[in-house]
Amino acid sequence: MDFDFSEDQEQLRDAVRKWVDKGYDFERRRAIVNAGGFDRGVYTELAELGLTGLYVSEEHGGMGMGPVEAMIAMEELGRGIVLEPLAQTLIASAVLQTHAPADLQSSWLPRMAGGEAIVVLAHQERGARHHLDRCKAEAKEAGGQWTVSGAKSVVPVGDVADAFIVPALAGGQMALFLVERGATGVKTEGYVTQDGSRAAEVALSNSPAQLITKNGLTALQEAADIVRPASALKAWA
Repeated sequence: MDFDFSEDQEQLRDAVRKWVDKGYDFERRRAIVNAGGFDRGVYTELAELGLTGLYVSEEHGGMGMGPVEAMIAMEELGRGIVLEPLAQTLIASAVLQTHAPADLQSSWLPRMAGGEAIVVLAHQERGARHHLDRCKAEAKEAGGQWTVSGAKSVVPVGDVADAFIVPALAGGQMALFLVERGATGVKTEGYVTQDGSRAAEVALSNSPAQLITKNGLTALQEAADIVRPASALKAWA
């Protein structure tokens, strides 16, 4: 069995490493932290490298790659302690591509792959202690339309993201919903975290939502399987 990286994977590593070395020095990072912990210009540069579309299929304008390529990219970004939420983009694009209905995929995945839209996971709640199966947010359906109410904590770039993937209880079972930041009843309060990145508290009050999947816990566990190794590599690098 061959465990060596392929030529394409090595080219990906080289491209990300060169960008970190030339485009993300310590002075630029410090300026981003001082400005609030997020720079849309940097995120656009990551998109130009193709990184925001790593998990997105070619059908939706992405690169159609997988976990190995994601870990290669995250390891190199970790060398530069890059603040922008690429891991969140990988999570969100994987969840949407695997679980969302076709119309939701075609609406969001091309924009995510191109860097025009940022979608992040908003799952943590106060007191949940990182247990994925603990959720107090609730979803209600009326006339075929869903709304979500609840509060989510430490949401990455929550006050600048375009939309959230939100776990909420629907009939006692956890489901996943997409909620746009600009939707009615959405309030965010942003801040800089200890590592210099940006996060927010997000409050939802009867906010319009689109159902991704009613099998939310399984999808959330898959998302955790994506973020843990990627984040570990970024921290280790």
